[in-house]
Amino acid sequence: MKRRLALLFLLLAVGCVGEEPRSDGVEPEGTRIVVMAPAAAEVLEILGVTDRVVGRGDYVVWPPALQALPRVGAYHAPNVETVLSLRTTLLLTTSSQAAQGAHAKLRELGIEVLALETNTYDSMLDSIVSIGREVGREGEARMAVEEIRQEMDEIRGLARDAPGRRVAFVVDRDPLYVAGPGSHVDEMIRAVGGENIAADAASDWQLMSMEIILERAPEVIIDTSDNGDGALRGRVVGPWGRWPFLPAVEKKRVYWVDPIRLVIPGPRLPQMTRLMGRLIHPEVFGEPSLADFEALEGVERALQ
Repeated sequence: MKRRLALLFLLLAVGCVGEEPRSDGVEPEGTRIVVMAPAAAEVLEILGVTDRVVGRGDYVVWPPALQALPRVGAYHAPNVETVLSLRTTLLLTTSSQAAQGAHAKLRELGIEVLALETNTYDSMLDSIVSIGREVGREGEARMAVEEIRQEMDEIRGLARDAPGRRVAFVVDRDPLYVAGPGSHVDEMIRAVGGENIAADAASDWQLMSMEIILERAPEVIIDTSDNGDGALRGRVVGPWGRWPFLPAVEKKRVYWVDPIRLVIPGPRLPQMTRLMGRLIHPEVFGEPSLADFEALEGVERALQ
């Protein structure tokens, strides 16, 4: 089934509000975690606590260490009975209006629910610390955030003299959504010397008409809208060839990338940003390899 993963993160970004994590910094004894948010799953891996995870949401397709665990439903509709059957003590997720009822029910039943905001660059970094605090690894989490910030500064330095290049980052094509201001994708584009054509949008993930895209004439198009079997991958004009006058099409700078490479906000941010650099400014960061466009090795396809 096409576009599922990219659309998921679009939904995750709508109406998110943070909820207070524990603040004592003490590692909980016997914690049993169900992780619904892909970004949170990656944080648990770098903090070395995946052994506490007993279940995962349908869209948690990485890291491989979690793939043998039972699924408990979509992030906005966790199966309460399944969560209870796993003797869960902590549910790590992303807030959404649709999930409020299930979250309230789980809290009534004694399960802690930590819903985090990860839809912007800054909130993503804050969420790493919040998860670290929750699982007794706050020091390690703060170190990881500092390393991310340092690597991002190094990347910005590499791109300091790169010419501006207009970029459209597409996360869905039916309807057409692009990355807007404040999103981690927008931060990555700017870090490598790109100019996001949706930088003035009203939302971090913005519905945009094709007419506006054509008016703004992107010089690079990065399309992550399809994670299905047989999806286009690599430097291929594809359906964008309908508009041959677009600079990105004329210069053959249209890239089809598996969404897991660039869309999940989390600890891989510097790695993702360097890939963004190879797509936008290969003369600075080097040409992308074929592997750059494909899913990570060992990733499980979500809801095919």
